[in-house]
Amino acid sequence: MKKLFLSLCVAFSALFAANHTTAQVKDMLGIANHLGVNLNVGTTGIGVEAATPITPFIQARLGISIMPGFNFSVDSEVDIETNDPTGMYGSYVSRDITLNGSLKRVQGSLIFNVYPLGNRFPLFIAVGGYFGGRDMVKITGKVDDFTPGMYEAAAVEIGDYRLPLDPNGNVRGALRVNAFRPYIGIGTGRPCPVGRVNFMWELGVQFQGKPYVWDDINKEKVDTQFMTDNDDTFQKVMDHFTVYPVLKFTISGRIF
Repeated sequence: MKKLFLSLCVAFSALFAANHTTAQVKDMLGIANHLGVNLNVGTTGIGVEAATPITPFIQARLGISIMPGFNFSVDSEVDIETNDPTGMYGSYVSRDITLNGSLKRVQGSLIFNVYPLGNRFPLFIAVGGYFGGRDMVKITGKVDDFTPGMYEAAAVEIGDYRLPLDPNGNVRGALRVNAFRPYIGIGTGRPCPVGRVNFMWELGVQFQGKPYVWDDINKEKVDTQFMTDNDDTFQKVMDHFTVYPVLKFTISGRIF
């Protein structure tokens, strides 16, 4: 998260600096001759963007979005392979567990608004991509009464997968998606307005690929799938969110 924030700060600074160089040429061609700042809210969270015109038909915007930590809980089971000193090695027991899911994440974006009607009407087609924020849903939990050293192995059911526990009975994982997610959308408004203030809305999708289970303890993808037909909340997310819907409302202001 710190690296993403630092990278975006550098990019913002470069974008701002670019608007102060070769001013006469830029004014003549209409390239990067204005700078806009946007505040937005939507399904990607709360965001801020810097924007500049590329041509009368294209505007570029570079942004960062922060999804607040919306949380939910899911009841599941832990399968435990015991290492009982009485000789019951290899036997299995099950324990109930409550898993906590968090939607908190930070994403960067670079998007180009294409205006097919130019300055006549602010209808745009947006193309670009989102990056960072690979963990779409963070997963945590802990098994009560879990005695370290008494168990050979333990895993919790996440949809049709098994997410291993650490020796203390903790669960740490995520539903992870692609690091770079192409984006396409449509809307009206200008991120770098003609006047001082502008309102913009857009509707689009991120193509993020099918979410998969990530083991944050062992730092690896969970590949083994079991035929359990477990249709819990996590499995529904993996089945139905190969694309992520984006609905965003933006207030734009032009600095110069």
